[in-house]
Amino acid sequence: MNNGAGAYKTLTLTEIADRISGGVNALVLTHVNPDGDCIGSAFALLGLIRACGGDGRVACPTEIPKRLRFMCGDQEDFTADDADEFDLIIAVDVASPIQLGEFGSLIGKIDIMIDHHGMGEAFADNYIDHKSAAAGEIIFELYKLIRENGKVGLLPSVARLIYGAIISDTGSFKQANTTPRTHLIAAELVGEINTADDGGADTTAVARSLFGQRTLTELRAQMVAIQNLQILEDGRLGIVLFTRDMLSEAGLTDEDIGNAVETPRGVEGVLIGISLKQSPTDPNEYRLSSRANAEIDCSALCAKFGGGGHVRAAGCTISADTPEKAVEIASEAFGEAIRDYLASKQ
Repeated sequence: MNNGAGAYKTLTLTEIADRISGGVNALVLTHVNPDGDCIGSAFALLGLIRACGGDGRVACPTEIPKRLRFMCGDQEDFTADDADEFDLIIAVDVASPIQLGEFGSLIGKIDIMIDHHGMGEAFADNYIDHKSAAAGEIIFELYKLIRENGKVGLLPSVARLIYGAIISDTGSFKQANTTPRTHLIAAELVGEINTADDGGADTTAVARSLFGQRTLTELRAQMVAIQNLQILEDGRLGIVLFTRDMLSEAGLTDEDIGNAVETPRGVEGVLIGISLKQSPTDPNEYRLSSRANAEIDCSALCAKFGGGGHVRAAGCTISADTPEKAVEIASEAFGEAIRDYLASKQ
């Protein structure tokens, strides 16, 4: 299902398959602070393009987290000025222009937008399917279509990336966005990956790389998160705040606290967990990540601050003069949503 809107053309997967199958030199763009779905989908798409006789590269507006580099290795630096050397520019898992960060200057040059978020803003000809649990599901359908057309055979290396993308955005199939279709796709990928004789990782190894191990710094980050945890709204809202000074004192980076929102979300009784991270470059900006344990639309709440995402997992950036004010702004917006939700259940 394609839900593109606005002045741009809605594309079919067949049209996209045709455009990437002609030996093109493609640039694949991700969003800022890329997650596993974003990285897995982008590099799987690049693998498809190369298998079809083309070439290209993936460019991220911010650094790829170390924990995801098993999917792609270290990447060379890239600036928007380098975009003119490519025949085709595709944005993957990017819901709105603001998520392109410094690559926002490429709006107008981007040829295709592939996304699955329910809240966002189309900025190019697009294929947007908000019923897909992950962008990886869309890339899987593209892979399957190109394979059925006889343009490529089985590509276990691409299948691993798609599998990693899907389990990342569904939290190993624990999140509410997981559907029967998700499991059917995963079953097909497991069959392909675990029977491949190419020396690559099996699905167990992919899952362990994403979820089964943590560094000492990640554990230290969790400790800092617990120490700064605030429980509000009668135990229904959990917030953890990281200031630049907190991170500096603990010897942590933004990358180390990438999954900190799971700490408040995991507290018994909490309906929404939030993490707030003070920007390393602007002390008056705070990156907010939210996760819901109930039917509360986090994407709609984040859209009010120029962000977006999934119904139960979304993010945005808020402006505040002090860390305390940032917590106040977040707690007012999400607290009101929690109160409305509880009132609707009475």
